[in-house]
Amino acid sequence: MNKHLSPSKIRLVSTLIAIIFALPLSWGILTGFYAWLSPFIMLNSVLLLKSFNFMNLLALLILIFSVVKKRFFCNYICPTGYLCDRVSTLSPLKQSVHRNMPDISGPIALLSVVSALAGLPLLIFFDPMSLFNGFFTVFRGHVTPWEIVVFSAFPVLLALNFFLPGIWCSKLCPLGGLQNLSYSIRQAFPRMAIEEEPKNIRFPGLNRRYFLAAGAGLTAGLMIPRYLRPKPESFIRPPGSTEPGVFNILCIRCGNCIKSCPTGIITRNSDTRNILSFMTPVISFVNGYCIENCNNCGSVCPTGSIANFSISKKKNIILGKAEIRLDECLLLNNAECNRCKVSCGYNAIEYKYSEELMATIPVVKMEQCTGCGACQVMCPPGVIEVISKFDY
Repeated sequence: MNKHLSPSKIRLVSTLIAIIFALPLSWGILTGFYAWLSPFIMLNSVLLLKSFNFMNLLALLILIFSVVKKRFFCNYICPTGYLCDRVSTLSPLKQSVHRNMPDISGPIALLSVVSALAGLPLLIFFDPMSLFNGFFTVFRGHVTPWEIVVFSAFPVLLALNFFLPGIWCSKLCPLGGLQNLSYSIRQAFPRMAIEEEPKNIRFPGLNRRYFLAAGAGLTAGLMIPRYLRPKPESFIRPPGSTEPGVFNILCIRCGNCIKSCPTGIITRNSDTRNILSFMTPVISFVNGYCIENCNNCGSVCPTGSIANFSISKKKNIILGKAEIRLDECLLLNNAECNRCKVSCGYNAIEYKYSEELMATIPVVKMEQCTGCGACQVMCPPGVIEVISKFDY
């Protein structure tokens, strides 16, 4: 290969691009773009939801190409692998320190994919693109201590490669393991291979370790969801979110929706009392509302935990319903105000005269209210609150 296009230089450029798109810099639908390139995320998502997003084609093409080009994503694209390799070169130790450790990356990948097919993407959180993108969420500011702790996993991974050089890519990475599995297909069709391999390599799928992993994944996917009963939630989720039982196990906490939200209303749930929803995205109408012409959160979600909805359909997506405490409303306290009505983009608030109160009062038309939060943010005395759809 031309020295100017060496794999090392390609990986460096790829890593720089991935970092740029991972940073909270208002990239819109390109936020965290590299998460869409992971076949491991794609398979876990598609097998669980039984649906296919057109953006999943990117990861599917990479997976298909890895059949003929061993670990194509790792060797040319993966920013996590590149940074782990750079750290490994700084280590005074040799990669032989973990030479006798078995390569469990393939079994890990198979376990998660099979468990996803059965109903639980067990290890989707360990995808390198998930760890990578999640870490860069901490640069958006106003980060909680819990977020710093949870998303320090990526720096910890880099530190692990300093003390055990190369261990992530060679022994643990489920995305690398999945590519190894796909490449093993070429043994059934030798002419598909680009590299020359020893002829005595056995098909990995026939290895006992892989059978055990597949069995464990099937058992976990069938049994564990029965015990993962989601607690009642009072969260307001981003528009297009799947139901809590699916959302909590499918969301990889990558932070793409948080970084892409133009009004900054998406944050993380740091309530440790509901461990299943811990660090998942929730909405807080403090400094803004869910604007009518935005679908960024659904466009950047690589797992489908937030559906990729169209703006024209957004008026039919319910986040919650607005409730007004009339006793504190300015209209009932000898003051003029129309902020809630004029701010509502869905015409869900009207004024009616109340015989009982002998005053004109704001009334929420529940059939039109989506819970976008505009009225809550704009209300001068703060007497409007959007109630989660799980609470009414």
